[in-house]
Amino acid sequence: MAIECGVIAALFAVIVVLFFRKKRNLWAWATLPLTLVPLCEFLLGLVFVELFSLTFSPFVRMIALVVAVACSCVWIGFISCAMKHKKKRITYIGITNLFNILLAAILIYNILPEIPA
Repeated sequence: MAIECGVIAALFAVIVVLFFRKKRNLWAWATLPLTLVPLCEFLLGLVFVELFSLTFSPFVRMIALVVAVACSCVWIGFISCAMKHKKKRITYIGITNLFNILLAAILIYNILPEIPA
């Protein structure tokens, strides 16, 4: 799943760059928290393991994902304060948090078989 998460993070990075180029700074900053969870899995699952030959226990990877979700939720909360319309704010908070939580749940579900019995 690390490669898939790398692709997801790269897609969001492209979207952020496009928003910045179109002078939509608020939406660029609002898109960045969506990169935290897939970037965390990409770094722990592929970059550190394959490039640096480090090994992490499944518990460390799960805790890192939970911390990434928590940081992303806080970031989403701060960014939503800059949104003027309440409906946009509620929709943004709901959809982005749902995305992060569901992605983290899927990733943790895929990590669970690695735990020794």
